[in-house]
Amino acid sequence: MNQHRTVAVDLDPTPAPEPRRWPWPWYLPAIIGPLAVLLAGWLVLAGLTALAWLTSPEAEFNPALRIAAEVLVLAHGAPVVIAGQAVSIAPLGVTLILVVLGLPLAGHAARQAAAHGGEPDDTGQLWVDAEQLVMKVGGTFAVVYTLAVAVLAYGLGAGSWRVLLGGLVVGGIAGFLGASRGIGFDPTEAWPQWLRSVPRAMTAAILTVIGGAIVLTAVAVWAGWSRISGIAAALDGGTSGLVLLIALHLLYLPNILLASASWLLGAGLTLGDGSMITMAITDAGLLPAIPIFGVVPANGLHGTVHLWWLVVGAAAGIAAALVVALARPRARFDETALVGGLSGVVAGLLLATLGALGSGGLGVDRLSYIGARMPELLIFAPTLLGLAGVLAGLVLGLMRRPPKPPAEESETEPLETPQQPTA
Repeated sequence: MNQHRTVAVDLDPTPAPEPRRWPWPWYLPAIIGPLAVLLAGWLVLAGLTALAWLTSPEAEFNPALRIAAEVLVLAHGAPVVIAGQAVSIAPLGVTLILVVLGLPLAGHAARQAAAHGGEPDDTGQLWVDAEQLVMKVGGTFAVVYTLAVAVLAYGLGAGSWRVLLGGLVVGGIAGFLGASRGIGFDPTEAWPQWLRSVPRAMTAAILTVIGGAIVLTAVAVWAGWSRISGIAAALDGGTSGLVLLIALHLLYLPNILLASASWLLGAGLTLGDGSMITMAITDAGLLPAIPIFGVVPANGLHGTVHLWWLVVGAAAGIAAALVVALARPRARFDETALVGGLSGVVAGLLLATLGALGSGGLGVDRLSYIGARMPELLIFAPTLLGLAGVLAGLVLGLMRRPPKPPAEESETEPLETPQQPTA
């Protein structure tokens, strides 16, 4: 028999005689929410393309709005043709915005479902079957979102299996995570104790790598600022052109950070056919007139001067092991080592997956692939983070080795005879 877990949902943090609730059923926000998210994303992009239309006397308004819709589809991983140029590198900044917008809407739908289907107790809290509710609300949100993205993509002539997969991933993350957060449901509570710390440890490792990528990108921008400003000045787009360049770089900022992460983990990155940029060598060739490419160092061998950046990957594995050790202070050293290594490996695999999703092409010729080097990142990331996690978990486990449990009271002290009450 399946065991269903229930959670108490506090719909109103301040006690009230009659809490206000929407009269509408939960499935209305679960259906309207995905459409609202896509509409909001398109409006943001349309504002940018409208700015380009206003400042370009030869541009037409309808194609500008179409470009906004194409970029929205591109954010879900589907290749599109923009201004006659095939583009397949997804702007993960747009993808992240869509997920963030969807979280509160899915959470609201989950709270509505709890309000209409929960069983109140004497304290006024509602008890619901959390897993069933999250599956119902999150699944509805994800399916509607995927269908809406697919309709948009096929309407633009850019439909493919990739847009279905991308829509399902984005809608699923927003739907299930938002619904879980909306009712305060933590699915890891049913996991074994040794496994419950893995998501937090993975998060710590990934954030450590991303933090290192931010520092690396900032250093590269500072070192190549003269080239970056020179490229921007050569484009001569005026104030509006500068605003659009900044917006373009922000939309692709997660892609830039993931490419930097691939470099500092030792895998390197590529900027087109035959190019390679690693800690030891730079062989980039000709690059398009995009300011961010000004950070690329000069071609040639670099020796071992940059190898110290591998410390970031080691620090990520150590961070994962530290979270594991703190979560289970009485765990044996073999457990902290194995779980720390597992967390590092899974975090490395997730970083490699994100690096692949953040890569793509600008055209079908030389720039047909830009981003993290694959499968090198798939090998380097889990290996570096996993080994660091194992070693750090072993050391931390030995340093925090739990003392032997005290002997049972029954073995050291005689049992006392209960005393009878006196008159």
